[in-house]
Amino acid sequence: MERKYSWALIVLSVAIAGSVALNGPSRLWGQRVEVEAAEPYVFVLLLGEQAVGEYAECRGLGSRNDIDAITSVAGPGIVVAEKTPGRLWWNDITLTRIGPSDPPVWEWRRAMEDLSFGPAIRDGAILMYRAGAAEPVAQWRFESGWAASLVLNGAVEELTIVHAGLERVGVGGGAVRPPARR
Repeated sequence: MERKYSWALIVLSVAIAGSVALNGPSRLWGQRVEVEAAEPYVFVLLLGEQAVGEYAECRGLGSRNDIDAITSVAGPGIVVAEKTPGRLWWNDITLTRIGPSDPPVWEWRRAMEDLSFGPAIRDGAILMYRAGAAEPVAQWRFESGWAASLVLNGAVEELTIVHAGLERVGVGGGAVRPPARR
């Protein structure tokens, strides 16, 4: 019985030694690997043409389509499936920052809570700046946006915007003007 385990141990040891001999020890064994942080960006929320808040993170700038599958019979025993674009969905935009935003953002959310749809549903834009830069790197305009949620969890504020359409516009183009930087 002990011989079975001895042979298994020998075979395993030879396999490990062969792997190290063929591949060589990794240069990273026992070393600390440092990953550079992504370049910091600042996202500015505009309601109309007024800058109302700066955020450290922005998610959801985009859209998606459902995928519809249509199957048909092309001949005896031949079934063909074709995928086609289905319903278009606009992603909700989520902006995150440390600390509460300025009162205009909270007032915008309050208009939705009060069911004041006139002031609650607004066109706006998201401008993306490199930290410390005066000109935006990119900008997106949204139509008929409303604050679906505004939550302050500890020191982190999260604003979710639902909208009826989103368009990426060139830097400095269109009706949206960059706000005066603080």
